[in-house]
Amino acid sequence: MKTIINLFIILSLFSCKKRFKPVTYENEYFELTELNSKDTLFRISKSEFYEMGDDFAFINRKGDTIISSDDIYYSFQDTIITFGIVIKKEPQSLIGINRKGETLFEVYPYDNGPDEFHDGLLRIMKNGKIGFANEKGEIIIKPQFECASIFENAIATVSNDCYLYYDQDGHLRSESESWFKIDKTGKRIK
Repeated sequence: MKTIINLFIILSLFSCKKRFKPVTYENEYFELTELNSKDTLFRISKSEFYEMGDDFAFINRKGDTIISSDDIYYSFQDTIITFGIVIKKEPQSLIGINRKGETLFEVYPYDNGPDEFHDGLLRIMKNGKIGFANEKGEIIIKPQFECASIFENAIATVSNDCYLYYDQDGHLRSESESWFKIDKTGKRIK
């Protein structure tokens, strides 16, 4: 009876090895297949925990430094596939950069950091006007509005004549008597 139980345990161990793959740390994260993964940049830092103001660099897979922190105060991502959002040192501003570190656009500030993507679009700014960029960093709607909400269900509310103020809680608010709605191409919805 003891032999049968031992045989059963040994067989169950071998059968488990075939069903479960051993734990590996290679390819632990999936990458987007439509983009060239060889172009992905990775943030490295001398600090164990990356914090605002730390020196860092974005390197490619070969280990070449592509973007250094000489002109950048902080990065909001640890990888750059198409574009990244950073705080530029001088003059201090929130910007989107390409994989060469070149400025693509100013990012609309929201709460304690950059605006977030909603319906695949992010608010951007140029000369005080608001527009929208997609997740690849492409400007989809040129900055042209004084005020703009986020996109929800493929519609945003915008105005070319608005008044900005801070409420009692310190939140930025906007008022306008001429709000209108646009679609994701920037076309006015009637």
